[in-house]
Amino acid sequence: MNKFLKHVYVIPEDDADRQIAVGFVDHPQVKHTRIQVMPPAGGWTKVKDTFREEYLPRPRDYPDAHVVMLIDFDGQVEERKLDFEQSIPAEFRSRVFVIGSKDTPERLKKEAKQSFEKIGESLADECDADAVELWDREQLVHNKVDRLRLVETVKPFLFEDADQTGAACRD
Repeated sequence: MNKFLKHVYVIPEDDADRQIAVGFVDHPQVKHTRIQVMPPAGGWTKVKDTFREEYLPRPRDYPDAHVVMLIDFDGQVEERKLDFEQSIPAEFRSRVFVIGSKDTPERLKKEAKQSFEKIGESLADECDADAVELWDREQLVHNKVDRLRLVETVKPFLFEDADQTGAACRD
């Protein structure tokens, strides 16, 4: 990945989240050279610690770096969102995103009736096609604000032939 071009680091909480991220990256329209999925951090608090200790310098050093923290909200969406928001310096909030399943990826897998990697591929497909069927399900709908920011920010450089006029993934 060229650090001097627009790019995304994904910090997954656990292996299930990593598999979802890998499925997203494996979508045929995603530019693999613009996104890197890191090893699982080992818990939502460790995602936050990893971001602060290892990835916070990247947005400072590389103005085109973006970070997605992929976590399980464990039914505590508002509390976790606030906790993460407070750990992201204000100058980087436009390039850092926190998304994940309302409860756990396992609940999402059961609800979607898909493998973790297929879920990731479906989420990428929806963003590419400006659709929100899976994104609007109970386990993911709470991500709407961050999803909209994320799609608006990264879709133009992350997807092949991405146009900037699509609406559904940004509505």
